[in-house]
Amino acid sequence: MDEKHPRLIEQFRLLNLQPMVVATGAWHAAVVARDGSVCTWGWGRYGCLGHGNEECESVPKVVEALIKVKAVHVATGDYTTFVLSEDGDVYSFGCGESASLGHNTAAEGQGNRHANVLSPELVKSLKQVKEKVVQISQISLTNSIHWNAHTFALTESGKLYAFGAGDKGQLGVELMNNQTERVNPERVDIDLE
Repeated sequence: MDEKHPRLIEQFRLLNLQPMVVATGAWHAAVVARDGSVCTWGWGRYGCLGHGNEECESVPKVVEALIKVKAVHVATGDYTTFVLSEDGDVYSFGCGESASLGHNTAAEGQGNRHANVLSPELVKSLKQVKEKVVQISQISLTNSIHWNAHTFALTESGKLYAFGAGDKGQLGVELMNNQTERVNPERVDIDLE
């Protein structure tokens, strides 16, 4: 059903949650509530809702895998979701194309680095920057030929890190030897202080 006017989402009242941060992807939405819990709903393709499957949810549903995490920010791409905790940890889930989720599973001996992630996973590669991440953002440039998502993480000291698709220079870092993506975050040479 199409809505022509804003309407209160009753599910938040039923869950006793007060939304504080909202993000929308192409086909899904995510909310951080005042208590730090995360809810997602919409089309669950590639696991972008974080409920361990690819099923759709017509109303907001708490992401159970993050129940012990106090979230402060959420960001979405077309088929991805990123959650930032109050400690600066970043969790991601959804479409793993272009290495834009930040999980270098191939390097860790766990198979394909482009694998979809159905439940939230800690982005271990961002722990290596040894600074608290305060903002995360993903940009998805899709067309009929290929997926082209890339992600930016901003630290407390104003340093910017990028990973994901970079074949068009969109990361702001140089790729070597015909690479088309950065699996691990690389610092962008720009001062944002």
